[in-house]
Amino acid sequence: MKKQFVLPLAAMLVAGPAWARQNGNASVSVSTSALSFNGSTGTVSSQPLTITSTGQKAVTIQKLSFSNSTFSGSTVALPVTLSKGQSIKVTITAQPKSSAQTGSLAITTTANDPSVSLTETATVASTTHQVNLSWKAPSTTPVAIDSYQVDRAVSGSSQYSAVGTTTASSTVFTDTSVQSGKSYVYQVRSVDQSGNTSNPSNSVTLAIP
Repeated sequence: MKKQFVLPLAAMLVAGPAWARQNGNASVSVSTSALSFNGSTGTVSSQPLTITSTGQKAVTIQKLSFSNSTFSGSTVALPVTLSKGQSIKVTITAQPKSSAQTGSLAITTTANDPSVSLTETATVASTTHQVNLSWKAPSTTPVAIDSYQVDRAVSGSSQYSAVGTTTASSTVFTDTSVQSGKSYVYQVRSVDQSGNTSNPSNSVTLAIP
């Protein structure tokens, strides 16, 4: 008497989908396995990514998942089914951060699940400079001082321009319009009520880091 072996129904249901994903008739590929973004400029940057159906059968792109919220993808209506040789293009975007970022994009399909590694450099912290000036009021003047005028020239130039004024009671001034890597020459003039200016004070040269 022959004995018959019956495969349990539950096992058949489990085995079927696993075989379908492992067969070589459907597959996808990505245009690159890694994307690097330059966040040092402080602006949002983006790069294209192409997903292509490379198997003999159609494949469905089900989901795009990012492990780090710094990175995102352009809106793509998913799921989408690709026939052999068809592609979709996705724009991957990175938001600038103060620290370097890493992450990955996982692409879930009805065939294989490729992934793309993502990196972004840190934003370069902007450094602002300022020059703080102070001077002594003259002990005697022929006319009353109404204000002080602060003049500035780029080092090596004889062309001065007024960069600010203060009241007669204030002998300090802060220049916030300097640029990194440049040198400036400063001098101060007193101004009377009629707008007449005195001869310039002695000058001082300052280099901005």
